[in-house]
Amino acid sequence: MSTMNNFLGEDDGRRARRRFPIQQDVRYQCVKGSRISLIGVGKTLEISSREVRFTTQQPLKRGQKMRLAMDWPAMLGNTCRMKLEISGWIVDSEPGEAAVKIERYEFRTRGAQLAVIQP
Repeated sequence: MSTMNNFLGEDDGRRARRRFPIQQDVRYQCVKGSRISLIGVGKTLEISSREVRFTTQQPLKRGQKMRLAMDWPAMLGNTCRMKLEISGWIVDSEPGEAAVKIERYEFRTRGAQLAVIQP
């Protein structure tokens, strides 16, 4: 995405990193052990190599373990839609939005609509 405009995020004690203003559909799940405690949908606001900020339907708690699945704007071989699945923890939460620190991620192919996240 070399033509995408990028910008530096605010430096709030962490080193400023390049953040990309990608707005895509996202499904999220709060996880406690092997149990899903909350599910919701939203839109990504920005993403960096270590964090993703997205809108939420309900307040989320800092430190909560999360799984996210988001539409990826690029296609594999210009023919196959992709999704990005992320696991991590909420590092920031405000009314209507949250940020998750990326612990693990994986690109996968997807169907016409973003499917439920598989454990």
